[in-house]
Amino acid sequence: MGPRELPALGMAGQHSVKAVVGLLAAALMMAVSVAPASGHVGLVTSSPLAGVNLSSAPTEVSITFDDELDPDLSSFTVTGPGSTEVGSGEVDLTVADRNVMTGPVTITTPGVYTVTFTLAGVDGHELEGSFSFGYQATTTIPDPTSDEAPDTAMSEPQPRTELFLLGAIFLLASAAIAVRRLGRA
Repeated sequence: MGPRELPALGMAGQHSVKAVVGLLAAALMMAVSVAPASGHVGLVTSSPLAGVNLSSAPTEVSITFDDELDPDLSSFTVTGPGSTEVGSGEVDLTVADRNVMTGPVTITTPGVYTVTFTLAGVDGHELEGSFSFGYQATTTIPDPTSDEAPDTAMSEPQPRTELFLLGAIFLLASAAIAVRRLGRA
C-alpha cells in the first residue's frame, strides 16, 4: 500500500472518496470566492484638478467617472466668488463610454471656484459631490465632498456567501466522517 492509499479500501473506493473530496473542495473555493459586486459610479479625475490653484483661467471643466452616466440625470455647475455661476456642464455624448461630463466656463475674477455635480449611473445609483479649484486664489481651497444618495435602484439579490460557506463546510465534514468510516470497514 502506497503512502497516500486509504486502508481497507479498494482502488475503486479510494478514487470515489478522492472525487467526492475534490468536488467538495471545489464547492468550498467557489463559495469563498463569491463576493457581491459594487457597480456604483465614482469620480476618477477632473480638469482642472481638485485643489489646484491655476495661474491662468480655464475655459472648460471636465469630470471623468469610472462608469457610464445617465445623461438625463447628470450635470454640474461651477460657481465662483460671491456664488456667481460661471458655467455648467453635462454628459459628453461624444465620449463612447458616456462617463465624462464637460462644460464651458467663463472665469475672469481671481478666487476659489466650486464645481458641484449631481449624477446617476445607468444602474440608477445617484451621487452628489463637489470639488474646488482656484484661479490666482489667495484663500484656502476646500477639500472635495461626495455624498451618495440613498440607493433606490432595483438591484439583483446578492448571493448569500455565508450560507454557501456553511453548506460547503458541512459537506466537507460529512465527507471526512464517511472516509473514516470507510477506512474502518
